[in-house]
Amino acid sequence: MDGLTIELRPTAVTPPFRIRAAGPLDIEPSVVLACAAAPERGAGSWRDALTEELQHPERLLLVVEIEREVVGYGRVRLFTQPPDAPTDAAPGGYYLTGVFIRPDRRRAGLGAAITDARLRWISERATEAWFFANARNSASIELHRRFGFEEVTRRFSFPGATFSGGEGILYRSRLSPNGAKG
Repeated sequence: MDGLTIELRPTAVTPPFRIRAAGPLDIEPSVVLACAAAPERGAGSWRDALTEELQHPERLLLVVEIEREVVGYGRVRLFTQPPDAPTDAAPGGYYLTGVFIRPDRRRAGLGAAITDARLRWISERATEAWFFANARNSASIELHRRFGFEEVTRRFSFPGATFSGGEGILYRSRLSPNGAKG
Protein backbone atom coordinates (compact mmCIF):
# COMPACT_ATOMS: atom_id res chain seq x y z
CA MET A 1 0.00 0.00 0.00
CA ASP A 2 3.05 2.20 -0.28
CA GLY A 3 2.12 5.60 -1.59
CA LEU A 4 -1.66 5.17 -1.26
CA THR A 5 -3.30 8.54 -0.87
CA ILE A 6 -6.97 9.22 -1.41
CA GLU A 7 -8.24 12.77 -1.40
CA LEU A 8 -12.01 13.21 -1.39
CA ARG A 9 -14.60 15.84 -0.65
CA PRO A 10 -17.81 13.94 0.19
CA THR A 11 -19.94 16.95 1.15
CA ALA A 12 -19.73 20.70 0.94
CA VAL A 13 -19.47 21.01 4.73
CA THR A 14 -16.70 18.46 5.24
CA PRO A 15 -13.24 19.97 4.98
CA PRO A 16 -10.94 18.27 2.49
CA PHE A 17 -9.45 15.13 3.94
CA ARG A 18 -6.87 12.58 2.97
CA ILE A 19 -6.72 8.84 3.55
CA ARG A 20 -3.28 7.32 3.48
CA ALA A 21 -1.25 4.36 4.67
CA ALA A 22 -0.06 4.97 8.21
CA GLY A 23 3.57 5.35 9.14
CA PRO A 24 5.44 5.23 12.45
CA LEU A 25 4.57 8.86 13.28
CA ASP A 26 0.85 7.99 13.06
CA ILE A 27 0.97 5.42 15.87
CA GLU A 28 0.62 7.84 18.80
CA PRO A 29 -2.33 9.82 17.34
CA SER A 30 -3.97 6.49 16.49
CA VAL A 31 -3.38 5.21 20.04
CA VAL A 32 -5.19 8.27 21.39
CA LEU A 33 -8.15 7.53 19.10
CA ALA A 34 -8.12 3.82 19.93
CA CYS A 35 -8.13 4.57 23.66
CA ALA A 36 -11.15 6.81 23.15
CA ALA A 37 -12.93 3.90 21.46
CA ALA A 38 -11.83 1.15 23.87
CA PRO A 39 -10.06 2.55 26.94
CA GLU A 40 -10.20 -0.76 28.80
CA ARG A 41 -7.53 -2.20 26.48
CA GLY A 42 -4.94 0.38 27.56
CA ALA A 43 -2.54 2.56 25.61
CA GLY A 44 0.35 0.09 25.73
CA SER A 45 -1.72 -2.71 24.26
CA TRP A 46 -3.08 -0.42 21.54
CA ARG A 47 0.43 0.86 20.76
CA ASP A 48 1.70 -2.71 20.34
CA ALA A 49 -1.25 -3.74 18.16
CA LEU A 50 -1.09 -0.70 15.89
CA THR A 51 2.68 -0.92 15.55
CA GLU A 52 2.30 -4.57 14.56
CA GLU A 53 -0.05 -3.51 11.75
CA LEU A 54 2.84 -1.63 10.14
CA GLN A 55 5.15 -4.64 10.26
CA HIS A 56 3.05 -7.24 8.40
CA PRO A 57 2.52 -7.15 4.62
CA GLU A 58 -0.91 -8.79 5.00
CA ARG A 59 -2.16 -6.11 7.38
CA LEU A 60 -3.08 -2.51 6.75
CA LEU A 61 -3.46 0.57 8.88
CA LEU A 62 -4.90 3.62 7.15
CA VAL A 63 -5.35 7.05 8.70
CA VAL A 64 -7.71 9.90 7.89
CA GLU A 65 -6.20 13.37 8.02
CA ILE A 66 -7.83 16.77 8.05
CA GLU A 67 -5.44 19.69 7.95
CA ARG A 68 -2.52 17.34 8.77
CA GLU A 69 -4.24 16.03 11.90
CA VAL A 70 -5.11 12.34 12.24
CA VAL A 71 -8.85 12.20 12.98
CA GLY A 72 -9.49 8.53 12.28
CA TYR A 73 -8.05 5.18 11.34
CA GLY A 74 -9.10 1.90 9.78
CA ARG A 75 -7.47 -1.53 9.94
CA VAL A 76 -7.36 -4.73 7.88
CA ARG A 77 -5.76 -8.09 8.65
CA LEU A 78 -5.46 -11.44 6.98
CA PHE A 79 -6.76 -14.13 9.32
CA THR A 80 -5.59 -17.70 8.88
CA GLN A 81 -7.22 -20.39 10.98
CA PRO A 82 -4.71 -22.18 13.20
CA PRO A 83 -4.46 -25.97 12.81
CA ASP A 84 -6.21 -26.46 16.17
CA ALA A 85 -9.04 -24.00 15.41
CA PRO A 86 -12.40 -24.77 17.01
CA THR A 87 -15.15 -26.04 14.72
CA ASP A 88 -16.96 -22.69 14.93
CA ALA A 89 -13.87 -20.64 13.97
CA ALA A 90 -14.43 -17.78 11.55
CA PRO A 91 -13.18 -18.59 8.05
CA GLY A 92 -9.79 -17.45 6.89
CA GLY A 93 -9.62 -14.28 4.83
CA TYR A 94 -9.18 -10.53 4.97
CA TYR A 95 -11.05 -8.85 7.82
CA LEU A 96 -11.92 -5.22 8.40
CA THR A 97 -10.83 -5.16 12.03
CA GLY A 98 -11.64 -1.68 13.17
CA VAL A 99 -12.50 1.80 12.11
CA PHE A 100 -12.70 4.79 14.39
CA ILE A 101 -13.43 8.41 13.55
CA ARG A 102 -13.08 11.12 16.17
CA PRO A 103 -16.59 11.97 17.45
CA ASP A 104 -16.49 15.61 16.31
CA ARG A 105 -15.69 14.44 12.74
CA ARG A 106 -18.40 11.78 12.42
CA ARG A 107 -21.41 11.87 10.11
CA ALA A 108 -19.37 13.46 7.31
CA GLY A 109 -18.58 10.40 5.18
CA LEU A 110 -15.13 9.67 6.62
CA GLY A 111 -16.05 6.19 7.88
CA ALA A 112 -17.47 5.27 4.48
CA ALA A 113 -14.42 6.68 2.68
CA ILE A 114 -11.94 4.71 4.77
CA THR A 115 -14.06 1.57 4.46
CA ASP A 116 -14.05 1.97 0.69
CA ALA A 117 -10.26 2.41 0.69
CA ARG A 118 -9.78 -0.74 2.78
CA LEU A 119 -12.08 -2.75 0.52
CA ARG A 120 -10.17 -1.61 -2.55
CA TRP A 121 -6.93 -2.78 -0.91
CA ILE A 122 -8.49 -6.16 -0.12
CA SER A 123 -9.87 -6.49 -3.66
CA GLU A 124 -6.30 -6.45 -4.97
CA ARG A 125 -5.70 -9.61 -2.91
CA ALA A 126 -9.00 -11.47 -2.56
CA THR A 127 -12.55 -11.78 -3.87
CA GLU A 128 -14.28 -11.36 -0.53
CA ALA A 129 -13.94 -9.36 2.66
CA TRP A 130 -15.13 -10.15 6.17
CA PHE A 131 -16.03 -8.20 9.28
CA PHE A 132 -17.82 -8.88 12.54
CA ALA A 133 -19.68 -6.63 14.90
CA ASN A 134 -21.62 -6.69 18.11
CA ALA A 135 -25.30 -7.03 17.17
CA ARG A 136 -25.92 -3.85 19.19
CA ASN A 137 -23.55 -1.79 16.99
CA SER A 138 -26.16 -0.66 14.48
CA ALA A 139 -24.01 2.20 13.12
CA SER A 140 -21.21 -0.19 12.07
CA ILE A 141 -23.65 -2.74 10.68
CA GLU A 142 -25.44 -0.11 8.58
CA LEU A 143 -22.17 1.35 7.29
CA HIS A 144 -20.95 -2.07 6.15
CA ARG A 145 -24.29 -3.02 4.57
CA ARG A 146 -23.82 -0.13 2.17
CA PHE A 147 -20.72 -1.99 0.93
CA GLY A 148 -22.55 -5.24 0.30
CA PHE A 149 -21.85 -7.01 3.59
CA GLU A 150 -24.38 -9.70 4.39
CA GLU A 151 -24.83 -11.67 7.58
CA VAL A 152 -23.25 -15.13 7.50
CA THR A 153 -23.66 -16.40 11.07
CA ARG A 154 -24.04 -15.51 14.72
CA ARG A 155 -22.30 -18.68 15.85
CA PHE A 156 -18.58 -18.20 15.40
CA SER A 157 -15.37 -17.55 17.27
CA PHE A 158 -12.48 -15.29 16.39
CA PRO A 159 -9.28 -15.05 18.45
CA GLY A 160 -9.52 -12.19 20.94
CA ALA A 161 -13.03 -11.12 19.94
CA THR A 162 -15.64 -10.63 22.64
CA PHE A 163 -19.08 -9.07 22.36
CA SER A 164 -19.89 -7.55 25.75
CA GLY A 165 -23.60 -7.14 26.33
CA GLY A 166 -24.54 -8.61 22.95
CA GLU A 167 -23.84 -11.26 20.40
CA GLY A 168 -21.41 -11.18 17.53
CA ILE A 169 -22.44 -11.29 13.90
CA LEU A 170 -20.08 -12.36 11.12
CA TYR A 171 -20.53 -10.65 7.73
CA ARG A 172 -19.07 -11.17 4.25
CA SER A 173 -18.98 -9.04 1.10
CA ARG A 174 -18.02 -10.45 -2.28
CA LEU A 175 -15.70 -8.05 -4.10
CA SER A 176 -15.01 -7.25 -7.71
CA PRO A 177 -11.49 -6.22 -8.78
CA ASN A 178 -12.21 -2.53 -8.07
CA GLY A 179 -13.36 -3.18 -4.50
CA ALA A 180 -17.07 -2.77 -5.17
CA LYS A 181 -19.58 -5.43 -4.33
CA GLY A 182 -19.36 -8.20 -6.92
